[in-house]
Amino acid sequence: MIIVVLRSFVMIAIWLLASMPSGKKETIAAGAGHRPAAGSLLLVSTFETTADFDKWTKEICRPDALVISREVARKGRGSARFEFAKTDVLNYDGYVRAEIHQGSETDNERWYGFSNYLPADFGPDELAENIAQWHEIPDWDLGENWRSPPIAMGIQKDRYYVKVLWAAAPVNSNSTKDGEKVIDLGPVDKQQWNDWVFHIRFSWKEDGILEVWKNKEKVLSMQGPNSFNDKYYPYFKIGIYKWGWKGWASYSQEDKRVLFYDEVRIGNQFSSLEEVSPR
Repeated sequence: MIIVVLRSFVMIAIWLLASMPSGKKETIAAGAGHRPAAGSLLLVSTFETTADFDKWTKEICRPDALVISREVARKGRGSARFEFAKTDVLNYDGYVRAEIHQGSETDNERWYGFSNYLPADFGPDELAENIAQWHEIPDWDLGENWRSPPIAMGIQKDRYYVKVLWAAAPVNSNSTKDGEKVIDLGPVDKQQWNDWVFHIRFSWKEDGILEVWKNKEKVLSMQGPNSFNDKYYPYFKIGIYKWGWKGWASYSQEDKRVLFYDEVRIGNQFSSLEEVSPR
């Protein structure tokens, strides 16, 4: 009984530490990243060649953690293959991620479309990982530090989830946030592509919007606060963020994570489900 209670306490502690700063972080410039000039589409990444990586900023600890793969593709011949191993945490000074990101959004409403693929050996794990994040930028001049992302999509025990945090105070932290919601999006599907679309109006007020479609079927519709009261809007990240492997690795049954991304599109407030959906 004591062991079960202790294990439950540890798992709760790991969840509370989700996405707190770990490994190297960098200042994210507002509006940085690749932005095509015309139309409502702001970014298209099909990952046919490494030139697509130039549209993003990499956060990897070794070159082979992010490559163009010919193993699987949603469309065309290539996709982005992300890899992160439990040993990377020890070998690379506590690094816990293999991700790419855009810069801070310049407007409060965006459409995001992408397709992801989990291989057959992507086993169920008690320790969650984020596979997409809309990360905050602290108001450094007000004394803030890095916090958990206000919106994150993750996987835990072979189930997708979305986690939403918000805070109205101009200065806030993980411990002073106003609210938190975790929404289960159902079981993961392995060895097949899943198409996702997120429509987000970032806001710490009641006018916030978060809509999610999986394979053109709406799986989440949430109105209300979904962000922090910050000077800059969040920035978009995809890949693997496995924070629990730093300090809690013994609770994880897995030693390596591999996943694939393809057909990433970002649209402005005038975009749509059809425009950003993987083709």
